[in-house]
Amino acid sequence: MTRRGGATTTRYQVTVGSRALDVEVVEDDDGLRVRVDRGESVTATVRRPRGDALHSYLVGGRAFSALVEGREGAYSVVIDGEALDLLVQDERAARLARVTVGGRQGQAERSVTAPMPGLVVAVQVEAGQRVSAGASLVVLQAMKMENDLTAREEGTIKEVLVSAGQTVDQGQTLVTLE
Repeated sequence: MTRRGGATTTRYQVTVGSRALDVEVVEDDDGLRVRVDRGESVTATVRRPRGDALHSYLVGGRAFSALVEGREGAYSVVIDGEALDLLVQDERAARLARVTVGGRQGQAERSVTAPMPGLVVAVQVEAGQRVSAGASLVVLQAMKMENDLTAREEGTIKEVLVSAGQTVDQGQTLVTLE
C-alpha cells in the first residue's frame, strides 16, 4: 500500500483458476478506481448491505451483483450463476508465494467449496476421474438458482465429499482434486 497526496494505492494479485491478474486499487476523495493488468483505470463503486453476502458493483459504468464469501484471501464468488474461486494476495504475500515451494497456492487452488449454503442437486464426477478445466463437478441449488460449480484447472478427482440431495454449508469442501 502506498500513499500519495490524498490517494491510497493498493496492489493485489488475484488468481482465478490458473490465471493470475495484477489488480491496482486507488482510493481518493473521488472514490475508487481499479486497473487490471495495467489496462485502463475505471471508476468502481461497491455496496454491501450489512451482514449480507450479496455485493452490488458499478465498474466502468456496468452494474452487477455477486455473492461473495471467503476468508484469509480465499473467496468464492457467484456472478450470474457462475461460481468462481479467487485467491487474493497483496503484493508482499504474492512475492512470498512465488519464492516458496514453487509458488504453490495450496488448498484454495485444489478444492471446490460451496460458495453459499444450499442443496446439492447433482454430482457430476467420481473419485479417480480425470477432468479438464471448466468441467462441471457439482450442481448446487441456492437462493432459487442452480449454480454449476466447475473445475478451475485440469486434474484428477481425489475425493467427492457430497452426494445429491445433501444440504451443505457455505465454505464446505465438496470435491478435492490432485
